[in-house]
Amino acid sequence: MVKTTTAENHNFICPACGDELGRDLSGKGYVRHRSNPTCQFEKGQKDSFPGMTMNRPAVLVSKPIALPDSVTVCGYSERGAFNALLHEISYSDNANELLMRFLNLVRMPRGAIQHEVIDGVEVLLEPSLSDFGNPDAVALIHGANRRCVVFFEGKVKTSRSGSWTIEKEWTKFTAGVKVKVESSNLFTQLYHKVRFVSALRSVGVSGLQNGIEFPACSRKQLRKIGDNPVVLRTAAQISNYLDLVQFVAVVPDSPRRVEAFFRDVLPNQSPGNLQGWDVSRWGYLCWSDVEEFCRQNQLMNSLRMFEFNRGQIC
Repeated sequence: MVKTTTAENHNFICPACGDELGRDLSGKGYVRHRSNPTCQFEKGQKDSFPGMTMNRPAVLVSKPIALPDSVTVCGYSERGAFNALLHEISYSDNANELLMRFLNLVRMPRGAIQHEVIDGVEVLLEPSLSDFGNPDAVALIHGANRRCVVFFEGKVKTSRSGSWTIEKEWTKFTAGVKVKVESSNLFTQLYHKVRFVSALRSVGVSGLQNGIEFPACSRKQLRKIGDNPVVLRTAAQISNYLDLVQFVAVVPDSPRRVEAFFRDVLPNQSPGNLQGWDVSRWGYLCWSDVEEFCRQNQLMNSLRMFEFNRGQIC
């Protein structure tokens, strides 16, 4: 345990072991370590807040909210996070440089991609790929004599779950491979994007319209992009940016745990006989990394969004 005031003063990082700390939403006066419960720092200590009782109800807003003097917009959950961050970057005077810094935060254990020059980027927010799902964002990048596409899939905790961990999500996915995988699972969504890109390279947009076969565990065993002109336009646009492809998971887990998973588990455990399973271009970010990036670059609207979604995004 760590006292609430200590956690707040150290940006919710334990000053003794460096582990990420939880938030004191219930006003207990102490917070817990996310992944290192054996740390002895301030064990048994807690803050005593005025009027605090053992059964103090959860506090949703800990500080008075200042009334805005202009129009402000604050989005909800991962959709709100991607919208806030990418819009604020796009409106910045140094937008290309900021986005390059953000992309270079992505950790890729099987070979980092360094974005050194960005001449321009088009970001598609939650575009439909029909049966292949709706990525939270797709960045189409041109620069350094190459064209790149980056798919982002984000996850957050729900209010009903105590925590979201990458291992739990993987366990659900591997269990689903034996019967039926859930379409909302992070690994299902990334797998769908890998198959989409592979088909786009091999058979093109027309082949995606005819359909791509998926394994028996899929909820749909022939996946197509259909005839919607916007979806077709999106697929055609992405097809021009396949020099380099990244698939990025953005998750509410601790960096230490996600790093270990991507290094030790993902490349070494096959989820089953899945056609086209390929994790070689997969990377990750934790929402805490994204929040720190916003703080370092003074992206105030994005920081407001993080505060509004505190406890759910990170």
